[in-house]
Amino acid sequence: MFKLIFGRNRLGGGKLETRRLGVKGMTGKASGQTIKKALLTKTGVREVYVNREDGVVTVSFDPAQTDVPALSEVILRKGYVASPIEE
Repeated sequence: MFKLIFGRNRLGGGKLETRRLGVKGMTGKASGQTIKKALLTKTGVREVYVNREDGVVTVSFDPAQTDVPALSEVILRKGYVASPIEE
């Protein structure tokens, strides 16, 4: 499933959702930085952690402002394929 964490967003209080995405093709340090930078520009994204070795990106976001398909689209526009990891 997914994990909810509580936190404050830039517009006030609210729940943050944390999801893990499997990303294919992250090989060098630059690829992880590219994905992280792109996701952090997306409205609603609060935190991004990239694990290149495992090919996993962990994203905390406000579900009122964005969702997993939109996050996957951001990654796709940078040339990588992302899919949610069900837990």
